[in-house]
Amino acid sequence: MRINIPSNVDALIKLAKDISKKHTALGTASPLNNIEGIADFDAQVTAADTNNELAKQLAKQETKATEDRDNALGSDFATPGTVRYFVTAIRNVLAGQNKGSEHKLGDWGYEVIASPAVTPEAKAAAQSARAAAKAAKSKPAS
Repeated sequence: MRINIPSNVDALIKLAKDISKKHTALGTASPLNNIEGIADFDAQVTAADTNNELAKQLAKQETKATEDRDNALGSDFATPGTVRYFVTAIRNVLAGQNKGSEHKLGDWGYEVIASPAVTPEAKAAAQSARAAAKAAKSKPAS
């Protein structure tokens, strides 16, 4: 015969509350009175139950807060009224106003990278060059 102790937090707390209730009802006749520290059991059960309920409440709040944050940020840069949309629009306006002096956008908190952007053509050419160099290395000398 096995007598399981639940691993699920809610079920464990329910069991502990049931035990505490029975122990309290039996008073001095309870067979648990000889367990060292049993006087603290009820306080521990109450603390576990209270904090478990708080954790559930905070988890719901965390889920809602994360959802609200993500909605405010927006899923992409094209959704009007979202943070991503405004940050992109502001960058575009400032970049237009500071053509040739784009580094000034750093004053607004943007990360400005001074190196030129790599075009798709330049990227493809670099990949071809690497492939050719690799092929040349693997070719046996005659």
